Parts: sequence; C-alpha cells; structure tokens
Amino acid sequence: MKRKLKIVMVLAAIALTGIIIFQAYWSINAYKLNKQQFDRDINTAMQRAMDSCKRDYFDSIRKVMVYRLSDTAIHIKLDTIIERDTAHPSLNIMVSDKYTSFGQPYHMLLGAYDFYRRKLPHKATTPEILTEMSFYVPSFLDRIEMLLSMQDIASHFGELQGFLQKHKNEEPSDSLMAHNRIIKHGVYELPQNFRQADSLKISKYYRAELNKLHPKASFKLSISDKPIPPKTADPHHVDDLRYSETDEVNYKYHGFLFLQHTSKNQLFVRAVFDRAQAGLLKEMLAPLLFSALLIVFTIFCFIYIIRTIINQKRLTELKDDFINNMTHELKTPIATISVAIEGMQKYNALDDPDKTARYLQTCRNELGRLNDLVNKVLNIAAFESHDIPLNKEWTDIDGLMSDLVNSETLKADKQVDISFENTVGVKSVFADKLHLRNILANLIDNAVKYCAEPVVIRIILSKNGNYAEFIVKDNGIGIPAEHLGQIFDKFHRVPSGNVHDVKGTGLGLNYVKHMVEAHGGKVDVKSVVGNGTSVSFTLPLSND
Repeated sequence: MKRKLKIVMVLAAIALTGIIIFQAYWSINAYKLNKQQFDRDINTAMQRAMDSCKRDYFDSIRKVMVYRLSDTAIHIKLDTIIERDTAHPSLNIMVSDKYTSFGQPYHMLLGAYDFYRRKLPHKATTPEILTEMSFYVPSFLDRIEMLLSMQDIASHFGELQGFLQKHKNEEPSDSLMAHNRIIKHGVYELPQNFRQADSLKISKYYRAELNKLHPKASFKLSISDKPIPPKTADPHHVDDLRYSETDEVNYKYHGFLFLQHTSKNQLFVRAVFDRAQAGLLKEMLAPLLFSALLIVFTIFCFIYIIRTIINQKRLTELKDDFINNMTHELKTPIATISVAIEGMQKYNALDDPDKTARYLQTCRNELGRLNDLVNKVLNIAAFESHDIPLNKEWTDIDGLMSDLVNSETLKADKQVDISFENTVGVKSVFADKLHLRNILANLIDNAVKYCAEPVVIRIILSKNGNYAEFIVKDNGIGIPAEHLGQIFDKFHRVPSGNVHDVKGTGLGLNYVKHMVEAHGGKVDVKSVVGNGTSVSFTLPLSND
C-alpha cells in the first residue's frame, strides 16, 4: 500500500508540474500574441488620430475660405456657356477683388459644379460650393490661394516693403517670412505656440482612439521638427516584451496654414510606451487570475485525493486491527465456555452441584461478555445511521453509581479501587439510563485495562452551569499527546506494544462521544504519559 501511495504521489507531482508548465507556457504565449496585437493597434490608433487632426485642419481651412470668399470685397461671377455640345453646358467662374482677379475665367462643366454642390448636405452658397470644389480640384485651389494671398499682401504692401528692406541681410529673407511677421490673419497664418497646440491636439485624439483599443495603456508623445529614429533593437528581445513605440508619422496640419505650404513646418511624431507590459497585464488580468485559480484548484484536488487515499489506508489498517482484536475478544469467551461445558460433560461435574453452579456462572459471565461485544458493534452501526432512540428520564445518580461501582469491581480481573464523589449533591439527571450506564462503564473499563495494579479510579460529579459534569480519573499509563485527538475515532486504539496486550475493539470511546453528544453534552480528555488520564463529559440538568 505504501508503494502504491508513493506512486500516486509521484504521478500527482508530475501531473501538477506539467499543468503548471503548460499554464506558464500558455500565459507567456498569450502575452506575446497580445503584445504583437498591441503593437499593431497603437499604430492603428495613431493613424486614426492623424485622420481626426486632418479633419479638423480641413474644417478650419473650409471656414477660412468660406469666410474670405463671402467678403463683400470679393466678387464672384458665374457664366453659363452654351456651346455646340448642348448636352454638356460649361461654366465660367470669375473671382476678383479691388486688387486682383483670376485673369482668365476658370472653365469647367456645369455638371461638375452641380456635383460639388450636391456633396453639401444643405442649400449651399456659392462661396461654400467653390470651397468644397477647391479640395478636389488642385488647379482651382491654386487660383483661390493666389487671389487671397495677393489680397493679404496688397492690403499690407507698405509694411511688407519696409520689413523686407530692414531685414534684407537676414536669413531667410523671403516674402513668406515677412508675410508671417506682418499679416496675422492671412492664408499663410501660423498661430503662436502652434507646436504646443498641435501636441495637445494629437495627444487628445490619440488618447481617445487608444481608449477604444487599450484603455489601460499609458504613453508619451515624442514630437520633433526632425526625424525621430526608432529605439535600437534589443538582440535578446527582452525589451520587445515590455517596450513599444509607434511608427513615425508626419504631422502637417497646423491651424490655418494653407495646404501647399504645410510641408515647411511639418512635425515628426512617435508615441512611446515605456511600460507596455503594465497595461497588457491589466488587460490580461482576468485570464491570468483564472489560470492561477485553476492551478490552485487542481493542487487542492490532488491534495484532497491523496489525503482521502491516506485516510482510507489508515481506516483499512484500523479495520484490520479491529478484526484481529475482535477475533481474539470473541475466541476467549467461546474457549472458556467450551472448556466449562466439556468439564461438565466429561468430568462428572453435573454430579457436583457446586461445580455445576460455578461452571454455569462462568458460561453466563462469558456470554454476557459476548453480548457486550455484539452490542457495542450494533450500537456503533446504529448511531452512525442515527437509529438509536434515547429514552430520557430522570435518573437517580447515586443509585446508578452505587450499582455500577459494585458491578465493575466484581467484573474486574485486577485489584481495583473505584470511588464516586457527588461534590454538589446532584440527585438526578435527565438522560437515557441505559446509555448513561454504558458511557460510565466504558470509561471505567478503559481505565482498568490501561492501569497497572492496584487500579485507582475516581469518579467525581460536579456542576458546570446548567450541566452536570462527570470526571473519571485513573492512575494509568496515560495517553501520548499525538493520540489525544484521535482516541474518539472509530477503531482507533493507542499502541501499547503487542496489539493483544490490552484487549479491546476500539469502539468504546467512539460510542461514548456519540452518546454524550446525542444527549446534548460534550466530552473532553486530558492525559499525561505516566500520570494517568482524566475523561470528563457533561449532560444537561434540565429536560429542555
């Protein structure tokens, strides 16, 4: 059995190790897959953030252009041209102000103009239609930009000339730089602190997009007017598990700076995740916890199975011990009765009334002993199935104890001194008289078995609240501390050399515990090896 148990424990350890290794392998691979997806998602979020910035930028341009083209100083003229191809009429678009004009009219099909008009969700004005068209027709956008920029320059011509003359030896000394210094609300306008504004805008949109994919991730934006090199790759790939960064993107959507000139002030943007693993592990918290709980549960199951096997092994050993002892206990009275009957049959004991009476008494005693053994086994089976009825009644304590002391003294095969002391004068208890007697008889019988001669047993009755407390003390060999918690278990016997040195079944104290608890009391034991044992139990004084 021990060998089989060792094999079971080794197999359980191997299985547990395999499960833990598999779970660790699964967790690491799951993390790597999530990290790869995370690296893709942060780039996706950056592209979406750039798209949002671009939409804001075009909305700003659209508002500026509609506002400028709606100015009363701007004159817009649309002429429909009927040519030979009457199915496709054309349109001449002329835009001018007091400083300049398109020169030649811009020529396009009337159907194309209507197409851009229908793209707007409302009844659009002519400046709104021309603005919408300029986003799709670069040549027309060039004309609009030239007209508006010339208007800006013409309206500040004196200031621009003075600035250029004063700074003619500085670099750069072009008209665009002068335009940015002098004209604050033109088509080339670049707001003050535009980099700070752009940084806040990118961060806002990127955070919003990232929250849709990985809300627990934290990042830092790296923004520069020069290209940002990626981090040097780790040859051991350790950094790959905890560091992430997006691909570099170009940002050129600065306020109202017009489309063709955005590249002059483009920025380079990269999002950096120094502790990417923190956000990923938070996102994986549920499956990781489930994995850990699964391992703990599996360990618990294996421990439970092994403990069950060990308990079954112990129970089997106890049952084998019980059978051995029970066989011996049954053989002794049977052999004694056989000898007594043989003596009466073969040696004319029937002719001697004294011998006959003595032999018959011996048979009666041994049959009583057999009856006690059978009753113990039957009682254990009965109270395990909760089939023992208790016939409680008011039981006279002094009378019961006087009879019991006399009976146990006569029955003992040792020199015994059994005394009873009622310290508080309790007259009676509400209990089943038969089982109360059996409880006390079992305790006295155990004391006699495990005591050397002369046996001294003291039974003391006291009062503990609403309970009567019985204490049975002896001067026996005592019980080792490691067995105190098991002496009330079925079949358990405290080792005392050869298993047959002390007769018994291992059922007596188990019976005592069950019957005391059935009466609503408690049982306790105190013992010191070499100094005897004290067993106490309580019974309710009332019949509630």
